[in-house]
Amino acid sequence: MSAQPVEFLQPAESGLVSVIVPTYNRASILERAIRSALSQTYENLEVVVVDDGSSDDTRAVVERMGPRVRYVYQMNAGVAAARNTAMRHARGEFFAFLDSDDVWLGWKIEAEVAGLRTNPDVGIVWTDMIAVDDHGAILHSRYLRRMYGAHNDVAIEAVMRPKGVLSDLMPHVPREVAGAAVLVGDISNEILLGNLLHTPTVLVRRSWVERVGGLDISWGNAGEDYEYYTRLCAQGPSMLIDASSILYRVGADDQLTRQDKLVDIARNNLRTVQARLADRCGSTALSRSVIRRRVAQSLAWVGNTEFDAGDRRASAKHLAASIWTQPALDRRMLVLALCAVPDSMVQLLKGVKRRVPRRHSN
Repeated sequence: MSAQPVEFLQPAESGLVSVIVPTYNRASILERAIRSALSQTYENLEVVVVDDGSSDDTRAVVERMGPRVRYVYQMNAGVAAARNTAMRHARGEFFAFLDSDDVWLGWKIEAEVAGLRTNPDVGIVWTDMIAVDDHGAILHSRYLRRMYGAHNDVAIEAVMRPKGVLSDLMPHVPREVAGAAVLVGDISNEILLGNLLHTPTVLVRRSWVERVGGLDISWGNAGEDYEYYTRLCAQGPSMLIDASSILYRVGADDQLTRQDKLVDIARNNLRTVQARLADRCGSTALSRSVIRRRVAQSLAWVGNTEFDAGDRRASAKHLAASIWTQPALDRRMLVLALCAVPDSMVQLLKGVKRRVPRRHSN
């Protein structure tokens, strides 16, 4: 672990929200993201853009955005380092994370600030999201539970207690989301089963960042946010506003979740799980069987992505460890066997599978 304390350059300003925006060579879409922050109904905010070594005209785009937007340049060091740099320069009581290719809906920050103000023991709040393609067309109106499989293992409504609806926090919220549930609870155990939060939907108290430090830059650009939330959510209760507050761009070529990054994401997920379970040995409420299943799933995810990437030796190692952790006759056994099959045979089998017509039940 190499997470370090955040050495803030300025004291916190009460009520101010600092919008943390890391960016790299996205000048063509950055302005839209920033304008969505500046257009929030909650006006007491600043935007801190950290340019992570861009070679395009990112600086020019930012500098014409007005006095509430600040530009900070750093040599290319990755998104985790860029967010840490932005937090160092931030002056807010609250930090919100906005990726340079996403867009916030206008009510987001006001509702989240109200949630934290009316629940002083809560330190972090997040929402659902709308998935859009590169042209802005809506793909999924409620994407959080679809993107993060951990929601299949965590009954969030059973873990977090109801605290009214969104209109209780913000009476003039749009009608279509006014009745959205507001939930509060301790998810420090449940988040060990997988990420439940999406970064551009999050608002967190600066005081909580002071407790846990910054993001761990040794995670690179894959899974560093999940590792961070396992630390933040261990500090106390969290809040979910169960409505979509952002437009989340999916499927673009410049995103970190593209296919060639999946191995790194899977490996860092396993690294996070192993580290947190070691940190909390004997102190987690999760049962031994649940922990074994989680570790086995994480090992299998790594093994499967390594297999798809052509790294058969590493894949076999992780799949065997997964099966040893939680024995079962399932797909892991098949993929493990295929690790010993020549590439040409695997490609032949895949081609046959694609050509065999699927049977449709009536």
